[in-house]
Amino acid sequence: MTEPLDYESASPQPPLEPPKGALLAIFLIVLSDLMGFGLIIPALPFYARAFHASDLQVGLIFSIYSLCQLVATPVLGLASDRFGRRPVLIFSQLGSVIGYLTLAVATARRWANPLAGLLLVYASRVIDGASGGNISTAQAYISDVTPPQSRAKGMGMLGAAFGIGFSIGPGVGGVLAHFHPSLPALGAAAFSLAAAVMSIVRLVEPARHSRDVEEQQLAWIHPARFVPILRNPSLVQLLGISFVSMAAFVMMEATFAIFMNDRFGFRELAVGGFFALAGITIIIVQGGLIGKLTKRFGEWPLVIAGPMMVACAMGLYTVIGWNWSIGVGSGVAIVMIAGLFNATGRSIQTPALSALVSQTADPRLQGTTFGLFHMLGSLARVLGPIVATALYTKHMTGPFWLAGSMMLAVGTWTVALRGQAAGKLVPARGER
Repeated sequence: MTEPLDYESASPQPPLEPPKGALLAIFLIVLSDLMGFGLIIPALPFYARAFHASDLQVGLIFSIYSLCQLVATPVLGLASDRFGRRPVLIFSQLGSVIGYLTLAVATARRWANPLAGLLLVYASRVIDGASGGNISTAQAYISDVTPPQSRAKGMGMLGAAFGIGFSIGPGVGGVLAHFHPSLPALGAAAFSLAAAVMSIVRLVEPARHSRDVEEQQLAWIHPARFVPILRNPSLVQLLGISFVSMAAFVMMEATFAIFMNDRFGFRELAVGGFFALAGITIIIVQGGLIGKLTKRFGEWPLVIAGPMMVACAMGLYTVIGWNWSIGVGSGVAIVMIAGLFNATGRSIQTPALSALVSQTADPRLQGTTFGLFHMLGSLARVLGPIVATALYTKHMTGPFWLAGSMMLAVGTWTVALRGQAAGKLVPARGER
C-alpha cells in the first residue's frame, strides 16, 4: 500500500487572512461561469429536438457533459496542484468559451443534414465538459487562501454564486432564446470570456496549495485510500444515499423541459421561468433558512424530510402527466407547487447530508471522502439522464415515477440508518 504523502512539511501554513480582493474576485469569476451555464439550461433540450433528436438523445446531451467532467475534473485538479490554480481556471473558462461558441454555430441556422447540427451540439458539450474544472478549482483556490476557521464563509460565497447564477441565468436564457436560438449560447460565451478576463487581470496565484484539496485529487490515483472509507458501513450508506438522491434529481432535470413542452406546449421562455423560480427557492433556503433549521432540528430530520418533499414533488408531476383533464392554468399551478417542494427538499437535504458525511468520516480522510462523494455525484449525473429519457420514451411520467420512488426509498433508508447509527454518528443537535 502506498504511504500517504506528507504535505504538511512541504506546504506553507495557511494565511491568517485571504489576500485583499481575492474572495470577491473568485466570487465574480464563479458567478460569471454559472450565469453562462444557467443561460443554456432551458434551451438545451430544444436545441436537440430542433435536429430531430429522440428523447434518449436529448438525455445524452446531459450525460456526455457530465461524463467528460467526471474524467477531466481530477486531471485538471492535479494540473492545478502542479501548475497553479490561476492557469487552470483560465484554461477552463476559455474552453467554455469555445464550447459555447460551437453551440452558437450549431443553432445559428437550419442544417440541411440535421445530424450534423446535432453532432455539433454534442461536440460543444464535450468541449465544455472536458475543460469544466472551474468549480472544483475555485474551491481549491478558496482552501488555499483562507484559514480553516473562515473557510466555510468562503465556500458559502460559492454557494451564493451558484444560487444567483441558477436563478437569474435560466430566466435570461429563456428570454434570449425567445428572440433567437443562438443568443443563449452567445451570452454564455460572453460570460465565460468575462470570467477568463477577470482571472487574468484580478486573480493572484495563491502561495500555497491546500492539503485537503490535494488529497481529493490523489484519491483518484491511489484507490487504496478508499479502503478505510469502505470499512465504515454508516459512511458507505450515506454515500449511497447521496448517489441515489443525485440520480433522482438529474432524472427530473434532464426531462423537465421536454415534459413541459409535450404537456403544455411551453418553450424556453416559460421553462426558464420555472428554473428561475427553483433557483430563487434555493437561494432563500440555503442562504437564509438552512442554518436556522439545522440549529433547531439537527441534520438527521432534514436529511429525512428532504427526500420526502422531493418524492411528493415527483408525485405531482406524475399526476399531471397522467391526467390530461387538468387544464393549463391548474396544471401550471401544480407544477409551481411541485417545483417549490422539489427545490426546498433538495436544498435542505444536500447540506445536511454533506455535514453527516463529514461527521462520520475519519478526520484524517476528509479530503479523500469528499473526493469520493463528488465522484459518485458526477457518476449519478452521467447515468440519471440516460435512464430518465429512456423511460420518457415509454411514457412521459416514467422518469418522475421512478425518481419519486427512489426518493421515497431514500427517505426510508435514511430513517433506518439513523436507527442503526445511534451512538456511532454525531447526534443531531436537537438530541444532545
